[in-house]
Amino acid sequence: MSRSVWAPDSLAFSLLRALGQSFILTATLGRLWCTLYIGGRKNATLVTEGPYSVTRNPLYLFSIIGAAGAGLAFGSLVAALVLGGVSFLQLRHTAQREERLLAGRFGGAYAAYARRVPLLWPRLAAYREAEAPRFHPRVLARALRDALLFLLVLPVAEMIDYARATGLLPRLLPLL
Repeated sequence: MSRSVWAPDSLAFSLLRALGQSFILTATLGRLWCTLYIGGRKNATLVTEGPYSVTRNPLYLFSIIGAAGAGLAFGSLVAALVLGGVSFLQLRHTAQREERLLAGRFGGAYAAYARRVPLLWPRLAAYREAEAPRFHPRVLARALRDALLFLLVLPVAEMIDYARATGLLPRLLPLL
């Protein structure tokens, strides 16, 4: 098992953990926000408002933020970079594959949307709100359940830190 090079009671470790918790909370709430716009309509309707007005793949963006947050929740910059980086590479590949499907389904409307809105990295100045977003409660409930998986990282990180501090878990590899 790895451990942070910073002592558990250090300011650096506490700041990394707090940042990780913030990233995880952002990912959880962000994924729910996205679901309010696209829930039940994915690949059937071209959604271009709300979070979909600043990035074509906000669900993936929030997942990458959550993955990096998981690494930070363990007090490790290396784990945050690895988890966030692997998530980025995998989800960017998935987004590019989905893009071909959407371009085929929505034609010129999707091409115009793709020219205006970036694939993953958000362009906040492009934000547009929907007049009356619709959502499906069942889809939102499923998204909430999925998003809460990110929150499970927090008690797991606490239990692992406790196990390390009490000697129940060995400290083999220090990570930044």
